[in-house]
Amino acid sequence: MATRLLVSLSGMDGRSLEHCASVAEELDRLRVPLSLLTTPLPATEQSTVDWIRFRRSAGDAVVLNGFARGPVLVPQQRRMRRKPSLPAHEAGLRLIASVASFEARGLVTDCFAVLDATVSLGTMTALRRHGFTVCADASGVHDLKTGAHWRGRVRRLGQRAVIPRRAELVRIAVDAADLASHTCRWALLDAVDDALRDGAIPGTYAAVRVPSPLRASAHGTRFSPR
Repeated sequence: MATRLLVSLSGMDGRSLEHCASVAEELDRLRVPLSLLTTPLPATEQSTVDWIRFRRSAGDAVVLNGFARGPVLVPQQRRMRRKPSLPAHEAGLRLIASVASFEARGLVTDCFAVLDATVSLGTMTALRRHGFTVCADASGVHDLKTGAHWRGRVRRLGQRAVIPRRAELVRIAVDAADLASHTCRWALLDAVDDALRDGAIPGTYAAVRVPSPLRASAHGTRFSPR
């Protein structure tokens, strides 16, 4: 498999939406899709949900990035630090709640990610049982259907996306709150440029198994947050 470039955006909300839309448009010009990592969003974030749907229609991937626990949304990476051996039964219960909350907002995905920790075997078992096909964690990306695992560590802003020899994945992650900084936005675009110059092929977590040609941009369409 050729080296793939995977750019993920997390933490989207109403406060960061304008910056998210601007960066997404810049990446459209480079023909680089985004993987939108999101937890179930509250009703007050309807504009964010609308934007995520819009981006999905433009070719971005929607990725579930957390479990719902009662009325409180618990980021998966924090829970996994405290409980790395989360059993399949408990993971399944949390996954059911998360998927229900996700679907209530009109969002559907079969891709799950936690980029700051290693997902437990119990969690991966629960994901398979509930129809998920891809799980990305700190070590790489897992194909839950075939068991294949593509390795590649996550690079945050400020880390140049140098492709090591025989690399399978170049993974660049950004938090939406950081996009308010022009310095961070340029760091992201510079890292993407570096990876493209080194020959990486843009893609998303949802389609990491499938070699994809450079996509067209979103037909010049802009999203206007309400």
